[in-house]
Amino acid sequence: MKKIKVLLHLIVFIFILQACSSDDNAPTVDNSDEVVGSWRLTELNINPAQDINMDGNTTTNILTELPCATGTLIINSDGTWSSTIVNLDIASITGGLFDIRCADNSNTSSGVWQFQNSQLSLFINTRLILYTLNNDRLTSTSNEDLPGFMSEVYEKQ
Repeated sequence: MKKIKVLLHLIVFIFILQACSSDDNAPTVDNSDEVVGSWRLTELNINPAQDINMDGNTTTNILTELPCATGTLIINSDGTWSSTIVNLDIASITGGLFDIRCADNSNTSSGVWQFQNSQLSLFINTRLILYTLNNDRLTSTSNEDLPGFMSEVYEKQ
């Protein structure tokens, strides 16, 4: 009788272990090819809206006011990335207004990347920049006010 109780407990224990098994063995889908390629900066959003080119229209997207403000992001299949962005000179005037101009030089950065759950992580040494992929648009949101940036958007080329 004692052997039957031990055997019964062992069987119950095995069933409990099977019921508690995780679903971690589900196959993972590698969709990193969605971000690999060349991306062009299409929005560089600021707050508050400004009339940088003095045409009477204010906007939050600097690129509509400054055609010289350009940028590219290259995501390589080997896990590396690089970007080149025209530097901007931003100076406070008064009353929430800023003088924003394209500098004569560009900033080039590079590092490694990871992509998971529509989230692209770019690593520059110890710094991390996060982008969310939505269709063919990568968006990074920092929600900073001038002289910082609210967000930047890249579109796949």
